[in-house]
Amino acid sequence: MKLAFVAAVSIATASCTHRIERKVSPQLKTVDNEAPFLKMHLADGSLYILHDWYLNESTRKVLGSGALYRPDRSVAATGSFAVSMDLVALYETNTIVTSPGISALAVITGLSLAATALCIANPKACFGSCPTFYARSDDDRLVLQAEGFSDSIAPALERNDIDALWQTTGRGGTTTIVMTNEAYETHVVKQVDLLAVPRAGGRVLATPDRLWRARSLASPLDCRADEGSCLPTLAATDGNERRSTTDGKDLAARETIELSFPPSSGRAGIVISARQSLVTTFLLYQGLAYLGTKATAWLAGIDANARAAGAALERLVGGIDVQLESGGTWRTVGHVYETGPIATDVHLVVLPEHARGERVRLVLQRGGWRIDGIALATLDGEVQPIRVAPTRIRGTLGTEYAGNRMPATTFPIVTLPGDRYQLVYELPPGEDYELFLDSRGYYLEWMRKEWLGDENVFAALRMFADPAGMLRALAPAYKRVEPEMEQIFWRSRYAHP
Repeated sequence: MKLAFVAAVSIATASCTHRIERKVSPQLKTVDNEAPFLKMHLADGSLYILHDWYLNESTRKVLGSGALYRPDRSVAATGSFAVSMDLVALYETNTIVTSPGISALAVITGLSLAATALCIANPKACFGSCPTFYARSDDDRLVLQAEGFSDSIAPALERNDIDALWQTTGRGGTTTIVMTNEAYETHVVKQVDLLAVPRAGGRVLATPDRLWRARSLASPLDCRADEGSCLPTLAATDGNERRSTTDGKDLAARETIELSFPPSSGRAGIVISARQSLVTTFLLYQGLAYLGTKATAWLAGIDANARAAGAALERLVGGIDVQLESGGTWRTVGHVYETGPIATDVHLVVLPEHARGERVRLVLQRGGWRIDGIALATLDGEVQPIRVAPTRIRGTLGTEYAGNRMPATTFPIVTLPGDRYQLVYELPPGEDYELFLDSRGYYLEWMRKEWLGDENVFAALRMFADPAGMLRALAPAYKRVEPEMEQIFWRSRYAHP
């Protein structure tokens, strides 16, 4: 897939009068049947690329010569193939055509070259993300509100991810979510459902495995961190984030935020609105760079032992620990962790019975988090959501579905850089709903050429065998690029919504 992208960029920069016309569809008859090459995306993420291809309608098989690629895009087999159409999720063709829109193409090419230049200058800051989701806010702006399954960088790591659409009130009728691929990656999206819960005059909050209704949210009375008072920044979830910088000697170094709240009545919970900084992005890219030419084989072969080793590194990088004071001693009562620097999510830590949360301390990685707001919730109890699947999907592939029963070929949706979809849902009438996005899938990070110069299998092994040592060893390198990381990251997006 990356070779195809590089070829497309080369053609675009060599001549502004030609362009690649890409057609993707779940139906073979709607792509370019004269195209010399055909790509067939299978439901499991595998890919056939065939030339001299043709359809045998009597057997419903596509025949041709070429290669079969595994989900990690390593070659599984080459030769002649007869592929059953029942196995194919998407067909894709790419054809060079004369473009009348020369000026528009020049703008697109210029943006791509600018993003490429930024990535070359700082390869570990180049934009990357899982699927990004936009929804209309209550003031009718299309707002980035979620990123799906951020930890799922390989098929073996596929999982569900639930994110709050905190800025959107769901109302009975049609609701549209926009899903984009804005990075140099392949996304395999297997599910995007909405979870809707009637607000009943309050808000609804999520722990990793439950939803709770809150009748009230109280801002902190006081907030103290290394910089002094942090109350003006963290009193509300309003886009004004509290940030810090990393320790130049150890990326695992911690900091604390101490808060006080008014007394609550009933079961209480701490609400944290936050996203990660770019430390974990840097570490992921550095790890892939160390693996170099062996990265795809390693990702394809992830097993339980590799996941356990990765979890040890994750624990050291750390989430946000919520602590309460008891008898002069602080003890941890909950934990927040979610990978991803793109979208702020709203997390709930339910406090133990009878704890009122009047004094709370957060312990977190120094420079590792962008915290938008903190509150104390008074909880009314657990609630069960209404699950709503999309009724229509429109976008890069055209209209895949419009009916009452979801066909098996609608998901998975395999997206490439620049792809964009509108997912349309119908919510039951008569209520104001809290909405959560429940997405499932995995993504495949494209290797950047600039990373390959760092290939060092011993350093890659050390990230798993001695993660604490590597976080100290890499701290100075991150500190050097930290001031410009965020600007380069956002400016190097492949595509905007």
